[in-house]
Amino acid sequence: MFSRIKDQPVVGKLIAQYDQLPPRDQQALAVLAIAVFLGILYVAVWRPVAGFYEHSVAARDNAGELLAWMQANEQTIRRLESSGANAPAATADKPGDGRALMALVTRSAGEAGLSLQRFEPSGDVAIRVWLENAPFAEVAAWLELLNGNHGVVIDQAAMDRASEPGRVSVRLTLAI
Repeated sequence: MFSRIKDQPVVGKLIAQYDQLPPRDQQALAVLAIAVFLGILYVAVWRPVAGFYEHSVAARDNAGELLAWMQANEQTIRRLESSGANAPAATADKPGDGRALMALVTRSAGEAGLSLQRFEPSGDVAIRVWLENAPFAEVAAWLELLNGNHGVVIDQAAMDRASEPGRVSVRLTLAI
């Protein structure tokens, strides 16, 4: 194979020029060629392999931590798994469209003792809601009730502390 490469006219010219160099220049060129080869080997082979190895070690450690957590919380996971069988019954009251969601939100807010300052549809399956100077605990309980019993999720939320302790102004986007 090397004989075919040496037979190429361009390679022959380079070899002839190399042979005409003084011995010190030939040595310097050989050292430079070895350094360039080692640099290419490092960048093209060693760094990707080392990066892959580090990523694999991190993934293994992460999986080990997850396994340890799952083993420590096995009873809780099993309890949640068995209660998951009842999930369709719990979300049977899930609203089907934006109008049903709006009716559910206004009705449940009244039942929770909250007064909505403003509400408006946001697309087909979402609603924007504003509450002013509402008790934080009641807002949190209301949102938990909406999520737990009706499958309503908070798409966006912004809460500002009111001047009185324990009271907030809330802007929410609730979705089905």
